[in-house]
Amino acid sequence: MTSGKNYGRRREWGPKWTLAVIAAIFALFLSSHAQTLIPEPIHGVTVDNKNDIRDSAFLAKVLDSLRHLSVTPTVRIVYTPGNKGGSFAATSYLDATRQIKSVGYVFGQPVDSFYMKCFTPAEHLARFKDYVTALGAFVDFWEVGNEINGEWLFGETKDCSPKAPVSSTSQRDVVTKMTQSYDYLKSQGKVTALTLYYNTPCHRPAANEMFTWTSANVPTRMKNGLDYVLVSYYEVDCNGFKPDWQRVFSQLATMFPNSKLGISEFGWSETKPSKAVVKDLVGRHYAVHPSISKWVGGGFYWEFGIDMVPYDPASDSLWNTINTAMENQK
Repeated sequence: MTSGKNYGRRREWGPKWTLAVIAAIFALFLSSHAQTLIPEPIHGVTVDNKNDIRDSAFLAKVLDSLRHLSVTPTVRIVYTPGNKGGSFAATSYLDATRQIKSVGYVFGQPVDSFYMKCFTPAEHLARFKDYVTALGAFVDFWEVGNEINGEWLFGETKDCSPKAPVSSTSQRDVVTKMTQSYDYLKSQGKVTALTLYYNTPCHRPAANEMFTWTSANVPTRMKNGLDYVLVSYYEVDCNGFKPDWQRVFSQLATMFPNSKLGISEFGWSETKPSKAVVKDLVGRHYAVHPSISKWVGGGFYWEFGIDMVPYDPASDSLWNTINTAMENQK
């Protein structure tokens, strides 16, 4: 019986089986390659949507600023939906994404929290599929939801540009969009990140408090499967409150036991403060390092494209401030 089974198995190793095994190994290699995480600590900056990286002159300045950094940056690219003239095609960002990838790592954001309400769930998923198809070769990881618990991610769409096809979207829609984008990205072997909005000490609807919302709306498969869980916090919008990051991230480490943790976003939001305030914000946020095993850093200063572009090596410049802060990240 035993020798017969072994003989049968040996006979099955014909050309078809050999090709099948090779294909399986190759697929496993591709999957493993796709799941490679960014080296730690992550030195993150954001190229926000207040300037258009598709503009060659601006892109050249961004690349010059990035190339001069003392560390290899991870660049969050905010892919703007469009304007009153219509939607921007994912392929229109291909050249800029490819060039930014040549100087660092890329964190792709197909939908910023500001624009979340402007999409129906079906449109939101279609957008992710479009961007992954067009840019996936140059994006290292993807943001499945930005500031996902923010109360502004749903509601009336009258101010959306391009014009939204519906008059309003719901909180339920937000959860659907988040889970659909996560499930799709995972099905494609992509690395996923979820950004939470830290609003615990600030005025907000109780249901949207970060831990309350996350407990109620992020499903177990995401709590166990997200590669990164990152936190956005705008201190200037929260009366200067300075969080106890050790406490915040220890709680998140329990909630997301398999995820890498870090800072996803900070900055000055609407009104730019003094240079001294910006320097203080940058210095402190890149220095955050709670004592948890899965800490990866990050930072992703939102206004990098405004404050650190063009490259300025002067000792008192904001470019030098962020360069020094990222050099010192641990």
